[in-house]
Amino acid sequence: MPALSAERSELFRADDLGALECLDAQYAERTFPPHFHEQFVVNTLTLGAQSYRHRGGLHRAGVGALVLINPGEVHTGETAHKNGWAYRGFYPGVDMMGCLAADLNGKAGLPYFRDTVVVDPGLARRLDGLHLLLRDSRDALRRESALAAVFSEVLVKYMRLRPHEQAAAPGAVEIVRQMLADDPAANHSLQQMAAAVGLSPWQLCRQFKRETGLPPVAWRNQLRVARARKLLAAGMRPGAAALELGFADQPHLTRAFQQALGITPAAYQRAVGARAG
Repeated sequence: MPALSAERSELFRADDLGALECLDAQYAERTFPPHFHEQFVVNTLTLGAQSYRHRGGLHRAGVGALVLINPGEVHTGETAHKNGWAYRGFYPGVDMMGCLAADLNGKAGLPYFRDTVVVDPGLARRLDGLHLLLRDSRDALRRESALAAVFSEVLVKYMRLRPHEQAAAPGAVEIVRQMLADDPAANHSLQQMAAAVGLSPWQLCRQFKRETGLPPVAWRNQLRVARARKLLAAGMRPGAAALELGFADQPHLTRAFQQALGITPAAYQRAVGARAG
């Protein structure tokens, strides 16, 4: 393949179908540090190859492969090809995937991906076609039918259902993670959070990083970026979103946003059609 002449990332929302963001991106040299999404990630590689660290291992995906990541799972991203990589990505919300899984299985549960890289050229082509359809067509019935057909295949082939009743009692890390998620702008103290779960600060940091892939402060910062996406999509000005979520100022939010997503908050708002109020 020829070298990619320019890096780009074009994002749009398909909210008529549920909480769904779609991204068409190509990168030559960009690297993404450890981060996570509150949505599922379903990416199909269209050019080159990428590598990323996830679940304690290094993974590589090329054309014809899908990259599958569950909400909250920390991962990185970088090129694995001399000329870069390009992909079309879907970021469906947890409720959307849960409803589709319930429709398919006839019972409630929490769907999750078993594997993170799968080679499935046929499904990759169908996802690619779906992405283009959602971008270009305003035919509601066609959009809904195509999404249901393609994502049903994703669910049936590569997801399992974890019944709600089988969910484990929350451990120390999950309790702390929930504390941060309940109020990401709060000035939480490591000492206070550790005391709340009966650990020393050192024990909490070690366990938190082992289970999530990030220390508590980095996880909180990534959560703030994830929440900023929602506020920006709802029309909140970047400066107000920065203050709402505990960033020092708007430039602080912009740096964190670009590092995690490759675009600025203002560009993200334009992409999703949000008007800052």
